[in-house]
Amino acid sequence: MTSPSANLTAADIAERLNVDVETVRRMCRTGIWSATRIGRLYRFTEDQYLSIIDPKQAPGPTQQRRRTQQRENIDRLFRNH
Repeated sequence: MTSPSANLTAADIAERLNVDVETVRRMCRTGIWSATRIGRLYRFTEDQYLSIIDPKQAPGPTQQRRRTQQRENIDRLFRNH
């Protein structure tokens, strides 16, 4: 049984997915992946990890944040040009 506490680090997730740690941080920072923020660090539960590898398990609010972030990024691009 998995613990509800956020016990996986960004490095753990990066290792499991064979990606750079900065990629994991960027995905969290932009709201694409769900994580718990503790100061400057990101921590993940096993459920959050599972939702990363199988996006169908991702909860609705994460998808909504992703769409909102995408709209904000597009707006920022047009304001800068």
